Amino acid sequence: MIAQTRTDDEAATPAFGLRAGRAPSPAITALVVSGEAGGGEIAGLLREALPHQNVAVCATAADAVVRAELAGPHGRPVALFMFDLRGRMMRDVADELRTVSKACPQAELVVVAEARSQQPLAACLQVVRRPDKMSFLPAPMHRPDAIEALKAIVERYCALNNTAAARDQNTIAGLERELTELQARLEIAIHAARHDGLTGLLNRTGFIDELSARIARSRQPQTVLLIDLDRFKLVNDTLGHDAGDDLVRKISTAMAGVLPSGGVLARLGGDEFGIVVEGLSDRGLVEFCTMVLKVCHQSRRVAGHEVQVSASIGVAHQDTSSNEMALMRHADLALYAAKRAGRNRYRTFDTAIDKAAKHRSSIEAGLERALRADQFKMAYQPIVTAETGEILGFEALIRWNSPEHGAISPAEFVPIAEETGLILDLGDWITRQAFKDCRRWNGPYVSVNLSARQFLRHNVADRILQYAEDADVSPSRIQIELTETAIIDDVERADRNLRILRDAGVRVALDDFGTGYSSLVYLNRFAIDCIKIDKSFVDTVATDRQSAMIVASVSRLAASLGMGVVAEGVENEVQQKVLIAAGCGALQGYHFGRPMSAKDVLETLAKR
Repeated sequence: MIAQTRTDDEAATPAFGLRAGRAPSPAITALVVSGEAGGGEIAGLLREALPHQNVAVCATAADAVVRAELAGPHGRPVALFMFDLRGRMMRDVADELRTVSKACPQAELVVVAEARSQQPLAACLQVVRRPDKMSFLPAPMHRPDAIEALKAIVERYCALNNTAAARDQNTIAGLERELTELQARLEIAIHAARHDGLTGLLNRTGFIDELSARIARSRQPQTVLLIDLDRFKLVNDTLGHDAGDDLVRKISTAMAGVLPSGGVLARLGGDEFGIVVEGLSDRGLVEFCTMVLKVCHQSRRVAGHEVQVSASIGVAHQDTSSNEMALMRHADLALYAAKRAGRNRYRTFDTAIDKAAKHRSSIEAGLERALRADQFKMAYQPIVTAETGEILGFEALIRWNSPEHGAISPAEFVPIAEETGLILDLGDWITRQAFKDCRRWNGPYVSVNLSARQFLRHNVADRILQYAEDADVSPSRIQIELTETAIIDDVERADRNLRILRDAGVRVALDDFGTGYSSLVYLNRFAIDCIKIDKSFVDTVATDRQSAMIVASVSRLAASLGMGVVAEGVENEVQQKVLIAAGCGALQGYHFGRPMSAKDVLETLAKR
């Protein structure tokens, strides 16, 4: 079947155009040989390149030959046949090329093929045996250059088949030069599409193409490593993006220096890299990952400063069923597991990681349903004076008893809510509910945790104050708890929100103090009311001299800045006494009370 795309009236339209110093080109026909949907895409490209010429799509090579025989006598000879090799068997395209080239030896043959695939191109040339009549358009195509190339190919045909133009050797030579230049431009565009402009390494597209090709041709199993730099954002934020780019270049050079023979390194984006190696033993993998971690962790001088970052690595091995996308997904899951395990390490994908990923996916799917079905509940843990145990306030804690999974720890579902964006709706619900409960117990303040994503939300300060007004709770009975991450992600916005809240009377506590990397800087800049010392220090404060010294130093620092100190995770009287001696004014932990319902809070306050 032949798809006719232009009428006989259209056949009378002018030739496709004139170029400076060239004779008008005669009317010609261009045929696309394709029984697939892709024929329409190529036909559209031809029509754009040859707007005044006859373009048609033929389902088979035999149809194309019939069409060519009919077109010649009507003054529109077929100048060009175009074939799409992408996703097709080579032998099918070879048969079509053989049929067309035998019937129309003067016509130009153009084949669209994947740029990375060299063997099919060689096979095409072997079938036709006329390299002067064969042209290739590498995919993915850069449309403007592809259009120019098609115009030049048709002009070459016209020049060679027009008596007057054929005598003009300069015209033919000029066309050949133009085709060479266009081919070079196409190759440059293809290179740019597959490579990273900053480092010159393959980009994500090029990396996946390379991995796919290796899986298809190699008998040895492939191993994929995904590497993500830890705390790279801090370099960009403190030293600027030029410094960050410099660091990326230096680390990529260092990783390339330890790459095994035959390995491929790519920059997948930002501070993420990919490596593919083949035939690596278990011992070789351990040694290689250790070496990559080492070179990434080295101190480097960037923008006049000594900078040190680390890396997390996810590893995935090819098995009999792996394709490139499955390998990338498995390596990504392993990378995520390495980051959760503490960073500066590598993890290899296994059934445990797969099971955890499926469990996480199930929790993610259940979070929104839980919010709609009112499955979340609030619990409150008392914060007391260190000396007397008097209740000063309660920290608001979220609880979820899932019908599918039972009780799920906030440490598990809150990070998932952060990543999915559901933390915004969940955080609003927590804040409103905590303020309503605080109104009922009358007296102690309520302390609500805000994640980084919540705190950097547009007009978050106005939201909190509005929720307080709705619940009829004075801002002076509200404390918000922030981690350092919530502040450093956007210092200017954090400063603006904190000023609005503190001017209204809301207290601000810096949570998990001592576990971050810039606490002192932000204590000096922001007006913080209270420091909460992390449980990891409190656990060993009675047995480890260094922990006790850290707690005492933090308490003195806070006192000098006019701030209070709350020590979290106090579980026994010995810890309580050491913390009092260290200067902590308030304490929180199981020694003074476990998290309780709003009803139990009222009963506890009534007893006291």
